[in-house]
Amino acid sequence: MKKNTGFRLGEDTLKKLDEYCKQTNSKKVEIVEAAINQFIDNDGQVKDALTIKLETICEQTIKKVIKEKVAPDLSRIRAAANNADLYTQVTVELLNHQFMNLDKESLITTDIKVSPALGKAIFVAKERIHNYRMKKLEQEKKKK
Repeated sequence: MKKNTGFRLGEDTLKKLDEYCKQTNSKKVEIVEAAINQFIDNDGQVKDALTIKLETICEQTIKKVIKEKVAPDLSRIRAAANNADLYTQVTVELLNHQFMNLDKESLITTDIKVSPALGKAIFVAKERIHNYRMKKLEQEKKKK
């Protein structure tokens, strides 16, 4: 149920209200009620056009920066992860083939015994990763 309530509005506000009512062909009461409901529904937060525009500009700028700065790194990370997954799958297939050809049913894990070949492979892989990391750090220093 609606009740008649008298509100005091400034002359400028009344002029703007009259103009808006003419433009939209609406009644003053409907416009004022809608405005008050909108204000209450948004927990009393009033956002003017400038604030909304600034939010839009900030959002677009952040998206652009992320796209330009972060996306290439994410693409490289994704490619590296895909390569690692590929090589892991290849290794599993090769090991499966080797075990099938040797008719071995048991497995000696690396916590029990590490073969000399595996020890050398681990050393070479760690050395390669270390060298690549050092080279990358030097390139980053040169850029700065």
